[in-house]
Amino acid sequence: MVRIGIIGVGGIAGFHIHELLNQKEARITAICDIDEEKLRRVGDRLDIPEEYRFADYRDLIACAQVDAVEICTPNYLHIPMAIDAAKAGKPVEVEKPLGADYGNADELLAVLEEKQLPGMMCFSYRFRPAVRYAKRLLEKGLLGEIINANVAYLKSSAFWEGRRLDWRFVKEYAGSGVLGDLGVHLIDMTSFLLGDFKRVYAMEKTVVKERQRLDSNEWAKVETDDITAFIAELENDVFVNFLVTRCAIGNENTILYEIYGTNGVIQFNLNTPDELKVCIGEVDKETDGLHTIKVPARYGANQEECFVKAALGEKPEYYPDIREGAKCQKVVDALLKSAKERVPVEL
Repeated sequence: MVRIGIIGVGGIAGFHIHELLNQKEARITAICDIDEEKLRRVGDRLDIPEEYRFADYRDLIACAQVDAVEICTPNYLHIPMAIDAAKAGKPVEVEKPLGADYGNADELLAVLEEKQLPGMMCFSYRFRPAVRYAKRLLEKGLLGEIINANVAYLKSSAFWEGRRLDWRFVKEYAGSGVLGDLGVHLIDMTSFLLGDFKRVYAMEKTVVKERQRLDSNEWAKVETDDITAFIAELENDVFVNFLVTRCAIGNENTILYEIYGTNGVIQFNLNTPDELKVCIGEVDKETDGLHTIKVPARYGANQEECFVKAALGEKPEYYPDIREGAKCQKVVDALLKSAKERVPVEL
């Protein structure tokens, strides 16, 4: 049994809690948040004793009832909190991106290595059946030599009615906007499926330029990107086009992926996470050669089950290690530099 402590119980923590409650080998034993109302509400729902509801994350990490820690806070807190958890000898799961910037990531990696602890990134889409089955097809070389890929992450969340200036719109806390929040999923997926990044060139735009503050009616500048588009060259000379936007009206949460090789193509839309479109070999002109494959459920995996297994000493297949999160953070930082200076940036 792994006793889990969660730092930050708003927003994305709801996903973690939902999945953890279905894990037989895990139990949520402590929570932490600086928002007293959230702490009370979530603590009451989970029946967490008052003495295990913390306002200071360091108290949760030090708690004897916590074996492993999950970090669901704003980006700038991820790395320092993870370092403290690792120094305390506790496996840690970190929400994406790894940080507001690369910062002290090397220190975190060194502590995890020294303590021989598992650290996991929440690259949630890596667990979808279509992505993992695509990985199998690519490992078998069925597409031949990979030439290029097109990738998009589309949301309309910039236009949510009444949305205010939460931390995601403040550079100090977030580091970047859709690039770190959504685009990092595509960066990880591309590294996972196709290989490491070599060079990037990016452009970014903020569409909704001002929002009202959370605590007043004062309007303030949005400091992070609503749209980022970029081109990447991978180490194996594969070219990839990326579009990441929260201004795509009509899209609640759409991820599109196309991979082209000398002998075939794979396409998937993660709105249907158990389907792939595939063409291998000669093209049928009437159908474009693409046919839909229903991916067997066994190819999917559960994010929280993966972390629990890692905390118990296993190494699940396709495990998203924090080292991969650090690698992705270097790509994010390079993209921010490229967009600011309007020049290609080498990794």
